[in-house]
Amino acid sequence: MLNIKKLIKKCKSYLVKRAVVVQSRVVADTSIEVDVSLKHFISYAGISAVLTNGMETIELPYRRVKKKLTISIPINHLSDDVNNYVVLSNTKQKFWLKLDEHIKEKVFYHAVGNKLFRLSINKKVLVKNLLPDFRFSNELKIIKKLYTSYNNLTAVLENAGLNLGSHVKMFALKHGDMKPLEIEVNKKTSTFEVLDFNHLSQGDWRLIIAIDDIAYFLQSKTNEESSLLTTNHQGTLQHINKSFYLSLDNYYLGTEAVDLDIKESSIQLEVAADIQPDKYQYTFLVQDTKLDKESVHPIERTNNGFKVEILYENILEGSTIKRFFLLRKDKEGKLFKYQFFIETVKIFKRRSFKVIYNSQEYVFRIYRRKDKSMGSIIVHRPKLRRLIKSVKDFNFSGSIGNLHVFKDCTFYLAVEDRNTFDMIEFPLKEENFDIPISAKDLIKVKGKEKSILDFFITVKDVEGNTIRKDKIKYELADYRKDNFYESIKEKDTEGNMHYFLVTTTPFANLKIETFTIPNDVDMLSNTAEKDPAIWLIGERYNTAQDNGIALFRWLRKNTSVDAYYVIEEDAEDYRMLEDKEHVLHFGSKEHFEIASRAKVLLGTHDLENLLPYKPAQGFFNYEDTIKVFLQHGVLGRKPVEYDRKNYELPFDLFIVSSDPEKYDVVMNKMGYNEEEVAVTGLARFDNLPKENNSRDILLMPTWRDWIHTDEQFLKSQYYNYYNNLINNERLQEILEEYNVNLNFYPHYRAQDFFAQDINGESSRTKFIRLGSKTVQQLLIDHALLITDFSSVSFDFTLMNKPVIYYHFDVNRFFKRGILRPVEETFLGKIARNEADLVDMIEESIENHFKNFDIDVDSIIKYQDHHNCQRIYQAVLSKLNKENERI
Repeated sequence: MLNIKKLIKKCKSYLVKRAVVVQSRVVADTSIEVDVSLKHFISYAGISAVLTNGMETIELPYRRVKKKLTISIPINHLSDDVNNYVVLSNTKQKFWLKLDEHIKEKVFYHAVGNKLFRLSINKKVLVKNLLPDFRFSNELKIIKKLYTSYNNLTAVLENAGLNLGSHVKMFALKHGDMKPLEIEVNKKTSTFEVLDFNHLSQGDWRLIIAIDDIAYFLQSKTNEESSLLTTNHQGTLQHINKSFYLSLDNYYLGTEAVDLDIKESSIQLEVAADIQPDKYQYTFLVQDTKLDKESVHPIERTNNGFKVEILYENILEGSTIKRFFLLRKDKEGKLFKYQFFIETVKIFKRRSFKVIYNSQEYVFRIYRRKDKSMGSIIVHRPKLRRLIKSVKDFNFSGSIGNLHVFKDCTFYLAVEDRNTFDMIEFPLKEENFDIPISAKDLIKVKGKEKSILDFFITVKDVEGNTIRKDKIKYELADYRKDNFYESIKEKDTEGNMHYFLVTTTPFANLKIETFTIPNDVDMLSNTAEKDPAIWLIGERYNTAQDNGIALFRWLRKNTSVDAYYVIEEDAEDYRMLEDKEHVLHFGSKEHFEIASRAKVLLGTHDLENLLPYKPAQGFFNYEDTIKVFLQHGVLGRKPVEYDRKNYELPFDLFIVSSDPEKYDVVMNKMGYNEEEVAVTGLARFDNLPKENNSRDILLMPTWRDWIHTDEQFLKSQYYNYYNNLINNERLQEILEEYNVNLNFYPHYRAQDFFAQDINGESSRTKFIRLGSKTVQQLLIDHALLITDFSSVSFDFTLMNKPVIYYHFDVNRFFKRGILRPVEETFLGKIARNEADLVDMIEESIENHFKNFDIDVDSIIKYQDHHNCQRIYQAVLSKLNKENERI
């Protein structure tokens, strides 16, 4: 019987009009046509077809003959670096598209306009350029000789046209999934050797070779089939429809029965299967495919198979899906990975299990996958329901639930300082709770004069170990950066006044923001009397190397404005400042005095970073200031959190670098009005030189906001990719050959980890410690920048120096959308894998770091070193308009 959700989903699907895609083809090397059957339609009124990439939408031409609609997709409208979708609709609803059931191929490939496109159907038409870094040729490259051995394929090309300077890459293509292959090339003999197939899955892979900037399908001179054995698959090299394919099949072990026994700290799996007792060595593999983590376990042979014992931690920790394999090693050391073939689920004597691990009740089960292999184990982790329902007079009322899955545990409402991790906990005796929290309690836990305290539900076992620590949401959350729900204040024994304000994060998680007014600070009796000549400027609490410090220095040198810069006294950047006149220590008496009098507030981030108190209405007449957002980069890539809707008192002036950034991004997408946005250019651009006398390379990646813990970081693709890059042997050889250094400046959250991975004096890769130089000086001192998505690339481009972007996780990074098309803002070359990146680095060195042929005008309107002057004039204009209103 269908559950309610499935029933609703099924009903909705019947209400949506469905159209069937029956064919697609290339027309005149300029467009792709898609035929759509409308046989279930009664009316054709108001039908429209649009092409969208998530940023732009274009109407597509079509023609209709009776019940067949033919949509034309011009290839010059298809974006290279993102997915393109064709959506069909009428005035009332969107249509669902599906592929004709009589079409065997689920994916269409079209070589058109020197590009290779994949076209697939799932409710809409998806069109994607599979090789955006290459021109694609319809010419075939012929293999004249072919050799295979274990985990190795060697082929000799006919008329390959290789020379010593040629760059050769190889790819495997299946159902639109493009995988790079690790190869070694002998350019003199036109021979390439494929060294690793283990990242390919089962199926038919079409082989592609790229020579320099042109890609080709491969074809063999002979129609004879060849076999290939790899660790993961048994393969066949064969011709299918005049193309050369590598067909891979899994190794399967026939399995007659599976029994699982639960022990105190492990599970015992007993498998009835035919394994040869003496000829091979066997071990059992548990694989976490999501985290790319494995554990290998010895087996004990039985009369009809084997049994294996696996600790709970290898099953229950990590991601929720694990896979089981049997590894077979022969006497020559060759390793083969077998999947368990399950003919029917009846061979499982028991499939669902409950165990107690880490004082929590886990549920997991074994299942048969669609390919009939013994499935993964799916782990159902215990859920802790929690919610704060109301806050009144600092009484926090809420509930926790599903407590029965925690064994012999105690529960607490915890408040933790975000900087020091000091915590105060309040015991929860019942599922519904009402916890009063006093200002005196909070004073004990706060670690800095201005800080954030986060709320958690913590769970402890009988020994007092914390086994869970989960954030808790507020049911009545109405998020704004500058609002609060409740506030209290309290004087401590030394006369300092502490303020505590209940707020929430963008995800409705509860927190308290706190600041302190020291006892020696005498706040003005009338803070509404702001002085238009006093401007307070800042960046982050602890930095002085961006647009804030650049504008501050310019104002001090060129105007009569009484400008002040604020930074923490113990910050590394503060110690680096040569001239400290008018530089305020954050939270000092002078800082409070200037902050309460300043009419103009200018920040590269939220003004939280330059005010000693909460920037909110009612606090020291914050609402009477002019609030200027100087930015810390050029917008156009990842969405940011400075939308107008996120503030009760939004920025009065938003600084941008171009008209497209103003109109397309800040106004159209972030909600600001035209008079609130000024095209001036960024202040720090004024300090960028045009000469390039350097030779070294700067590697400077940005952060990934989905990484929250050290454990996640060390297991992340982000860490692995950059760690592999800085230790790449071929890259080190290139750097040594050309006497070039690769200087690695990781994001501040990753500094300590990567510092341990740099091989000291023996390596051409050098580690740059945070704060040792300003970011701008680093950019000036280098000839080539390698980054991923950081907007510092614009500074580099403005100096007429080349940038290479490393986009191995571009789809995940822009999962929530991108503000402007990739080709508009990523000015340079884009590498999607390590081999390509190393090739591009070598090419740039060989070309003496000459910049690529790019046009920066649509990103940076002014390139004249007068941005500070324009920002100054824009602020003065705001002041004058406010005086006119008064």
